[in-house]
Amino acid sequence: MKLYKVFGAVFIIISGLIYTLERGFSMLSTSLIRAGFFSGGMGGEIPEVEVNTLFSNLYVPLFLIIGLILVVYGFLKK
Repeated sequence: MKLYKVFGAVFIIISGLIYTLERGFSMLSTSLIRAGFFSGGMGGEIPEVEVNTLFSNLYVPLFLIIGLILVVYGFLKK
């Protein structure tokens, strides 16, 4: 049915949105730490920018898998 395809697409889009937002905020927050490090003139080791991976948040792969299952089920049910 069309409803399964729509819900599947919504779950995939939400998964991508959560992943993008989490990755962006993670990069922004660690870049602020580096900027403070350089502006303070501190010596020593430069902090690494840590960006979250796909599996660092439980909901991203869960929503992606649910979305793919719903889309495939929608096409097979037709």
